Amino acid sequence: MKYLPFKQIMLSLLLPVILYVWSVPLCERSVAGYHQANMKQGLLQSEKSLWDGEAAVKEVVRDNLTRYVTGHLSFALFSSRTITVRTGFGELVYPVTDTPSSPLDDRQVVATENYRLLQEGLVVDVEFFTGPTAPLSVMALLVFSALAMGALYRVYRKQVVYISAEQQERDCAIASLRAGERAAEKQLEVLGGRQEALRRSLEKARKELIESTESQTEMVEEIEVLESLVEENETQLTEQKSEIRQLTQKIEAHRPVKEKKAGKRAHREREITARRLTTLYKNLRVHERAVQGFLALDEGMRLKCEEVIHQLNGDPGGVSVKRKVFGGKGLDTFLETEFAYKGRIYFLRLPGGKVEVVAIGTKNSQATELGFLHRISGETKTA
Repeated sequence: MKYLPFKQIMLSLLLPVILYVWSVPLCERSVAGYHQANMKQGLLQSEKSLWDGEAAVKEVVRDNLTRYVTGHLSFALFSSRTITVRTGFGELVYPVTDTPSSPLDDRQVVATENYRLLQEGLVVDVEFFTGPTAPLSVMALLVFSALAMGALYRVYRKQVVYISAEQQERDCAIASLRAGERAAEKQLEVLGGRQEALRRSLEKARKELIESTESQTEMVEEIEVLESLVEENETQLTEQKSEIRQLTQKIEAHRPVKEKKAGKRAHREREITARRLTTLYKNLRVHERAVQGFLALDEGMRLKCEEVIHQLNGDPGGVSVKRKVFGGKGLDTFLETEFAYKGRIYFLRLPGGKVEVVAIGTKNSQATELGFLHRISGETKTA
């Protein structure tokens, strides 16, 4: 994870919108259902005055609903509301534009009208509408945006910790390699001084051999010993120079990514890994696709994978085969084995007891690996 994941960024951007679109209509329906039930219970609180004709049903309904709306602050969260009261036959009771009061001598008429409306039954319907500037909309967007930003901040902090640890590990590796390089240079200086001393001794011995004829045989033997020491020291000197070059190459390999081309490093890493596997496991052929899959694993899974590769090299018959992939007329039969629970190795048995490791992957990349095997099936025949 070298950069902020694109999925996390997109989720943080879309999460407030998705939650808003889902939650606001739900709140509208829930609050409307709650108030609709309560309004129905308190719609007619003075039934005796209705039967006596002292007040009309429409007036009582209007007054009771007005008091109810005024006494509940939740109505202020929405942009607008629609409250309707109808009879069972669809006659509108609330809201109405005119509710004329009847004189006292018309109470009988009012009571009759109230009786008719109450017999038909009253049905309450409540609807809410939430606009973009409504308090509920603003509160929902603020809360959901805060949740999304909190999630994105956690991902950011995790990335910062990861990069810091990676940089520290790289610095430690470079420091260790530089210390090894300095030690090798000191040893090279010691070997250089020894080489010079041996050469002086050889020259001295040669002069003494020329000047002295009495101990010529002993001097020849001493010269031969000194020449062998010189050759041995030159061999050590060459090996030490080679070791210094290798340390220098390792230091270059651990330099920050900005100083190297990522493509060239990845290609070199594949070459080194393929060469190492070919050198260590003589009875195996390792396909380029398998090397790519091996490098895609983390360090722990690589160790588990190489244990299975080692077993395939030494005793392929002892490897547990999970299943056979493809096979049939004109097709190769690939064998699948597991490692580290999620790891998958696909290999092919070749004539002569050898094995070719064709692909390495995980459970998540299984479909991709199977598609690759299907494409190359029938093309991996070995003579």
